Amino acid sequence: MTRWIALLVLAAVGATMLLTWPEVDDETGPEKAHSLYGFTCPPHCDLGPAYVAFRVNKLFAARTDPGQWADKRLARKPSIGAIASWGDGRVAFVEQVLSPDAVEVTELTPERLTRRTVTRGHGWPRGFILIGPPTSDKPAPTGEGTLI
Repeated sequence: MTRWIALLVLAAVGATMLLTWPEVDDETGPEKAHSLYGFTCPPHCDLGPAYVAFRVNKLFAARTDPGQWADKRLARKPSIGAIASWGDGRVAFVEQVLSPDAVEVTELTPERLTRRTVTRGHGWPRGFILIGPPTSDKPAPTGEGTLI
């Protein structure tokens, strides 16, 4: 009997989620990157590296061109704003460092803008390229302290 009640509750919750799910417009990868971040790519650009360069430039107020990082040394330790590199030109932007063994990255393809978590066991990049200064996942000080 309790199984049936649990199934009914799950079905009701699922139906409620379907009814209350926000309306999402279908967008391609470049359209989503433009609506979220203001990214635009000239015709015939390589979307992945161009998107990563755009995000790095916005974060660090830098002037990095796509692929300009090819000869830079790969770091083992991830950092927010680093470029995750898998080799063969495939790169992603590190959005968040969840732990020493897990990072959240965004990648852009013609089909979609993907934000996903990669771990050392699944999809870990060859290394990380640091363009700006290393960043921390610790929140910035708020300035709300007591002076002694």
